[in-house]
Amino acid sequence: MATPWLADLSRAFKRHRQGRPGWILEEKRDRLRVVSDELPPRPGEATTAGKRRAITLATPPGPATAAAALAEACGIFDAVMAGAWQWPDPDAPAHGDPARLGQENLTRLRVRLRVAVVGEQISERTWQRMYQPYLMRLEEVAAQRAWDEQGLLEATLKRWQPSSRARQMAHDRFRALWKEAGWPWPEAVLALRGNGRAAADPAGVIGFNDQEIEELRQRIIRSKLTPADQVAWDCLIAFGLRPAELKGLVLLEQGGALVALVNHEKKSSRGKVGARSVPAVPPKGWPVDCYDLLSRWRAHGLPASLVAMASPGERMAKQLSRLHQQQQATGALRASLTPYGLRHAFALRLGVDLGLSVRESAELMGHSPAVHLSTYGRQLDRPKLLDKVAAMVTTRT
Repeated sequence: MATPWLADLSRAFKRHRQGRPGWILEEKRDRLRVVSDELPPRPGEATTAGKRRAITLATPPGPATAAAALAEACGIFDAVMAGAWQWPDPDAPAHGDPARLGQENLTRLRVRLRVAVVGEQISERTWQRMYQPYLMRLEEVAAQRAWDEQGLLEATLKRWQPSSRARQMAHDRFRALWKEAGWPWPEAVLALRGNGRAAADPAGVIGFNDQEIEELRQRIIRSKLTPADQVAWDCLIAFGLRPAELKGLVLLEQGGALVALVNHEKKSSRGKVGARSVPAVPPKGWPVDCYDLLSRWRAHGLPASLVAMASPGERMAKQLSRLHQQQQATGALRASLTPYGLRHAFALRLGVDLGLSVRESAELMGHSPAVHLSTYGRQLDRPKLLDKVAAMVTTRT
């Protein structure tokens, strides 16, 4: 006769299956296991219709672990129904084996996860950029000494800034690895995940100032970059573009003003940004035609290899890194500056120099007023606040 906790667990498992028969949760010796004739054949096993197979759960039996056991059993059922479940690797260390969290086994798991998701859920490029670096960091930490499960995960996650997007992604990638291995996830680690929004730098975003923009142009002129590369950089400066928005970019003249037609669509969890028109807003000291940018664009275009890249920003970041190494021409160039700093400078020109509202600036930059305010609000308010305080001090009696 089943113990009360096991009977409750079985009923909860049945509810999850919506009454689908042929699945049993049972306790055998000191382990829990799921039994069903719908479990697929083991590797190398002949297909036999109606054969009952059993998979032992990693979660130990008992009332204290019933919730974790239910989650593990439901995960197996869901994966089998989706046709995505596989038998655990027979060569993998057992759940209680210390080698399970060793670097060698984690590397094997990373290879398994890549085979499972690349081509089915994500591209190879996404794997290289958004999965592999986090998982390799986990392996590096695992190689330092023997760890318990929670200790390894927490020590690795703490290598990223609290509440940062990087730590959030690391948590999710590690959890995907645990799922691939069939290991129960230690929920205590969730507290370290954060919301992906690290505390903002007190100084705000790091944007180029006008002197640094001039220094950048001089370094590009002295470098081995082509006239087409110069056009690309000047487009970032004059229109506040994301590097990816160089794809499909068209320049034209409207009513005597230089205008960029941005055709690249940006998709994210917050929505999609469609095409938009952006008038040139050059830095102070620039001619209105942005050094005859329209004619240069017509003559040289944009670098074909650059706009063909999935992420033009990566290549431009490398170019800027080399430009940082040049001897200064007209002034210093802070090492912390990135290509995106030209977009930040554009946003501040719109708000501080032209006095556009948050809504108007956000429209030109291709994002929501909320994002614009959260990103630039502090820097946009600071000059007005200083002027207001100075005026009040001057007029007080």
